[in-house]
Amino acid sequence: MEAKILVFDLGTTALKAVLYDASIWPIGEARREWVYAYPRKGFIEHPPQEYWRKCLSAANELFDRFGGRESLEGVSVTGQSETLIALDRDGRELGSAIVWLDTRGESELPELSKALPTDALYEATGNTGLDPVMPLLKLPWMRKNEPERYAAAEKFLLIKEYIVCKLTGQIVAEHSAQSCSGYFNIRALDWEDGILHLAGIGREKLPELADSQHVVGGLCAEARRALGLPNGVKVVNGLLDQCASGIGAGAVDSRTITETTGTVLAIGAALDAFEPEKGRMLVLRHGLPGKFMALPNCSTAGVLLKWFRDGFLPAGTDYARIDREIASRGRPDSGLIVLPHFAGYLTPVNNPAARGVIYGLTLDATPYDVAHAIMEGVGFLLRENLELLESAGISSETIISLGGGANSALWLQIKANICNRTMRTLRESESTALGCALNCALALGKIAVSDMPKYVEERGETPPDAEGAAVYERKYRLYRDLNRRLGFNPAEE
Repeated sequence: MEAKILVFDLGTTALKAVLYDASIWPIGEARREWVYAYPRKGFIEHPPQEYWRKCLSAANELFDRFGGRESLEGVSVTGQSETLIALDRDGRELGSAIVWLDTRGESELPELSKALPTDALYEATGNTGLDPVMPLLKLPWMRKNEPERYAAAEKFLLIKEYIVCKLTGQIVAEHSAQSCSGYFNIRALDWEDGILHLAGIGREKLPELADSQHVVGGLCAEARRALGLPNGVKVVNGLLDQCASGIGAGAVDSRTITETTGTVLAIGAALDAFEPEKGRMLVLRHGLPGKFMALPNCSTAGVLLKWFRDGFLPAGTDYARIDREIASRGRPDSGLIVLPHFAGYLTPVNNPAARGVIYGLTLDATPYDVAHAIMEGVGFLLRENLELLESAGISSETIISLGGGANSALWLQIKANICNRTMRTLRESESTALGCALNCALALGKIAVSDMPKYVEERGETPPDAEGAAVYERKYRLYRDLNRRLGFNPAEE
């Protein structure tokens, strides 16, 4: 098999580099983990040069193992969005990258919140509220607290754009990734000058913009030498990881909805238009031409189950054992209710003051009952957000389940029963790299958008069962009522 496309998937915790052949079938992959620095509370940093070195290391491992240097046609990049990197006028890195999870921008929230109405932010950017992780808040922090670095910066790039720059020598921003910046207008496809002015950010410090299929150029001489590649390899701009994940699952229109249960819970659907009046949810510019992406999301999903497992279950307990222990009890539900707002409530309501609750504990309750209830709580969050999408006219009888949660048959059944929908799983539950490869093939003229679902292989389906659906219908009403009584969701009043 001859390698045709190389993808760099820049995740939160690690890099995954994947080689694809002419049929867009994976030949092999290599991983490298990031090692972050935590210099102060809320600060998370990483040397930008190390991102690039690990990309080179992973790519060369793939070429050495599988070949393909002479046959490669395209390279593209996907990944996280809000990680911020400053370059000077000579293209040199200024200090450490500010990782997307870094919350130093929190100190800027009070001032900018007063100046920028939430409705105005949403109308322009599709963001439902200000968040400390946004570059919109990180850059004013830098201007005030690191004025020398801010002044010396010629351009501020996101991590994906930085890797494209190292590959090509060109500085280009991309629509879908910048949708999370807080200052990109997702309809005008341009920087939102009014928001930039309020935040004191100079437009001249931001790159030129282009779409996800834009061919930025060929590899620069330095990248060709480092990778041992010939002239003629094209570098495609790429797209945000959530958009790539949707494409890799075949979700190229609003008839297909995905849910990803990883660290967080994210629900995605491609849209033809951004219509703010139809419901308040995060909406991004999609990587697909002319599309938007609805992306309701919640901060705590798999991370909550991991927290409970690591802190309260026997050492060495894996997720398969949790499933077995719960299944062995033969109960239709956990007997408890978990409100999974352990890091606040994002959607369908934005309430950062909401807190996690374990309700209904008795002396008969076991740790595995709590684990069961956590799975149910994430399922209730999923249903709430599917109902939010329905209120905007977006619905589907089946949901494609992605992420680590898709590997649990028990969790799939819980979600199917709570949502009363069939959950579909794919052969490759981690669909981000595939979506980026398909976008690259689209940019190179190899496929059309309508071809993309043909490259997605299903693994199976989990339909709801009538008894379980009836149990959870009653329990979901209790979940909603508990949110209302605690003031977490005033919309329930």
